[in-house]
Amino acid sequence: MNTSYRLARLMDAEELTIMSMELYTEISSRKDFTDNKIVATLRFYEQHSNMGEVLMIECDGNLAGYSIIFRFWSHEYGGLMLGVDELYIKKKYRRLGTAKQFIDLLIAAERGYPLFAGIELEAHFSNTLANKLFASLGIPQNDNAHYIKLFKK
Repeated sequence: MNTSYRLARLMDAEELTIMSMELYTEISSRKDFTDNKIVATLRFYEQHSNMGEVLMIECDGNLAGYSIIFRFWSHEYGGLMLGVDELYIKKKYRRLGTAKQFIDLLIAAERGYPLFAGIELEAHFSNTLANKLFASLGIPQNDNAHYIKLFKK
């Protein structure tokens, strides 16, 4: 299977919205998520491309998924971290190595930068496939817990 990646554009918003809603439907803790913000996300990263991007994942020319990635400086880890905010692979393309190949590519690309310190991935504890994938890539589970307080409703 030939897998390729490209920057998402505003014209991808409809497909991204559909996939994003599918992702949140699968996450038990986010079943109430109805406010899709993909257009705002696309516009933000178009204006602040140094902070991250939205990537479309294509297999044999067909849309297979997407990912939203971001970068931040970590004092704790002593360098730039690459964060994967969302990674969604359509069911048809799961268990084919699509997500693994994508994460491997991200790591290889970021390692080329001297300030790159690591990658941060998150998955709901009930997402056994994602957790197994991360373990197979040699990415250990962090002992830290995430606490989030939203400022807007």
